[in-house]
Order: sequence, then C-alpha cells, then structure tokens
Amino acid sequence: MTTETPTATDRPAVLGAVGAVLAVALVPLVLLGPGTDLDAGAVIASGRRLVERGDYVPSRAPGAPVHEAAVGLLQRVGGTVAPNLGSLFMAGLCLVAMVVLLRRSGVGRVGLAVAVVAANPWFLVAATSTVDFLWALGLLLVAAVLARDARPAAAGVAAALAIGCRASTAVLVAALVLAEALEPGGRRRAAVLAAVAAVGGAVLYVPSFLASDASLAFAQNDVPSSTALVQAGRFAVKDLYFFGPFAAVVLLLCLPPALRVLTRWRTDWLVRFAAAGLVLSQLVFLRFPWKMGHLLPTLVCLALLLGVALRDRPRLLVALVVAQLLYVGVNVVLVRPDNPNAATGGRLTFDPEWGALVVDTRCRVEDRGAWKSPGRKRIDAVWNCAKPWAG
Repeated sequence: MTTETPTATDRPAVLGAVGAVLAVALVPLVLLGPGTDLDAGAVIASGRRLVERGDYVPSRAPGAPVHEAAVGLLQRVGGTVAPNLGSLFMAGLCLVAMVVLLRRSGVGRVGLAVAVVAANPWFLVAATSTVDFLWALGLLLVAAVLARDARPAAAGVAAALAIGCRASTAVLVAALVLAEALEPGGRRRAAVLAAVAAVGGAVLYVPSFLASDASLAFAQNDVPSSTALVQAGRFAVKDLYFFGPFAAVVLLLCLPPALRVLTRWRTDWLVRFAAAGLVLSQLVFLRFPWKMGHLLPTLVCLALLLGVALRDRPRLLVALVVAQLLYVGVNVVLVRPDNPNAATGGRLTFDPEWGALVVDTRCRVEDRGAWKSPGRKRIDAVWNCAKPWAG
C-alpha cells in the first residue's frame, strides 16, 4: 500500500472549516421539528416514556433501544431541537470516521470522497431529523476505526451500540468482521469483535423481548413483500432517487474503475469492508425497499470504495459531488408509480421538480406539529409530501 501526498483540500484545517460551515448551514433545519419520517413521533414517545417512567415500549418493531433512550434524554433537556442536534453530531462523526479510515488506507483525495456523502440530500435530511440512521452509521464507523487500531473488544462494544440503534446494522457488522478475518493474523480479532457485538447487541434487545411478553413477536416487521419483479422495480427506482438522476449518470461512468478495484479484495482492508457493506446493504434494501434513509449505508460504503477506485480520477468524484448538490434543489421525475404506496408498475415521464432537500424542508414547514397528532393522518400526509417516489 502506498500513501499519497494529501492535497490542499485534505488538510485538517480545511476539512474542519468546511465541516463547520456545513454544520452551521444546517442549524436552521434542526429548528423545524423532528422531521418528516413516519416514526419520529413514536421514537420521541418511546424515549420520553423510558426516561420519565422507566418503562420501555418500542417505537416500532424490533425497537431501537439505544437511539430511543438517547432521544428521550435529549428531548427532556432541549425539546425537539436537542435530538436533531444529536443527529447532526452523529453525521459529523460519520464524516470524521470516514476521513480516518481513508487516511489509514493511504487514500488521497479524502476530502472529495467524504464530500460524496456530505453532498447527498438524504444524508442532510437525516442529519437534521430525529431518525436513527446516522446514529447507527456513526457508531458502526467508530467500530471500524477501532478495529483498524487492533482494539477488537472496543470495536465490538461500538458495533453492539450501532445494532442497538438499528438492528439491520448487523449486516454491516458482518462486513466489518469479514474484513478483519481476512487480514493476516486477523481471525482472532474478528472472533472477539463478532462475539462482543453479538452478545452486546442481543442484550440491548432484551427490553424489546420482554415488552412483547417474552416472545419473538418483537422481531416481526410490518413491511410487506411483493413479487420478485415488483420488489426489483421498487428497489431500482428508489436507488435512482436516492442518488438523483444526475448522479446516476456519473455513477455509470464510475462503474468500470469500481469493478477493477475489487481485484484488491484479498489485500486491501478498506476495499473488503466497503464492498461487502455495499453488497449486503443493497440486499437488505432489495427485501425492504422502503425509506430513503435505509440507503445511507450504501452511500457510505460506495463513497469509501470510490475513494480507493478513483484516486487517479478526481474529476469523477467532483462530478458526483456536484450532481448530488444539484439534486438538493432540482429533480427530474423520470418514473411515476401506477398506484401510490402500493405500486406494481409505473410510467415513464420527464417532469422537472424541486430537489429532495427543498421538498423535505417545505413539507416540514407546512406541518411542524404532525408528529404530535394522534393517529397517523397528519404524519402520513407529511411523509407522502416529502418522499420522491410513492412506490
């Protein structure tokens, strides 16, 4: 492995200044209530009940005990703003951990690779909302940094906490264990990491188990599956509208170098971790093609992989960042579902619209109190307002 000379944009002072500007720019969104996510109100209610009564009721199956407890504590201190600031902090932690991982692997253009994540509008939405996506990702990436430092027990604890934020993070923990196991002399470290993460993660879900009358009912989800063709269609369209139509074109150009870098699977830890995480997160989304936030692990793993693959082609990274920034404010709808919220097909179209972050912000402003409303009518309306494809 060769270490490249950092570019001017990769200097700590520059990265820190850009990060600070981005955080300050996002603060106004933090003040607009918990966001448009369907589960935000339930998460706040679960956390508040846990903190005030010591009684745990999962916000939805199978629960997210670590995130719900954190939200309960933060909400008690600072209303809806504090949990949003918690998400913003975890977004920053994700980006810092990515910088560390890329530098440890000798990758140049670190700033550009990290900007691929920071420029994505769904990352910005999650960073300013009461959702668990970036809490889980931040802790998972901390686990990856600790694993690279040969601290498997500490990495296992961080991985267990990540699973406690989102149970599906277990697949990314599996990618991390695989990356460690294939390192020279890494099998013992991988075994320790896996054992600590598995035991710790299981313990964190004991309250969910007990809340379901000591049954496995807590693990049952309410996301229905469809035929293979319909699942694949929803999966493909939502992948498209996660990155946006402009970035999709750039990603096609990135595909050849990304495939070539996979030949380093056996010798490059970061390639192993990123590629395995990318594939596993996509397989999970293929089964559950639901929220855009579910694709954030794909985004992070892809950015890490492209950071390695495009070290000699920085213009593609620049184009990917610019395309996603454009998607913040401008979108082009290429597919309309035939039956909103129960699509079995769609029709091709070409309709310019406002971009993902602009739409999400507008929907938040239109009904900031929807999360407090009894029943689901108002929060469903906000959710339907914000999502880019009602499939």
